[in-house]
Amino acid sequence: MSFGLESFKLSPLGQLITPIIMNKQIIGDMLALSRHEIPAVQVLGKPLLALGRPDVRNDHNKQMIGRWVKEVMEKQGWKPWKPSRVPPGNLFSRGMIYKKD
Repeated sequence: MSFGLESFKLSPLGQLITPIIMNKQIIGDMLALSRHEIPAVQVLGKPLLALGRPDVRNDHNKQMIGRWVKEVMEKQGWKPWKPSRVPPGNLFSRGMIYKKD
């Protein structure tokens, strides 16, 4: 686990993101997207933008969210497979596709 990720999780923004990224429905949606070879982060765009925080658009913060998604997906038995584009209009432009272990 990365120290940067742990610090991010404890930050004010990280505390706002925790209930979103750890939501069972969101995790289920990330798994469903992964089964269809779609980047898991795609499901997070709208809920994160709904926070109304401009710092959620920061590239470093989006990278931290991506690392966090990786951690969540690995706990579900999924491993990074390949990066892919996310459709325009989402918070993320690229994301990782995961494959079942």
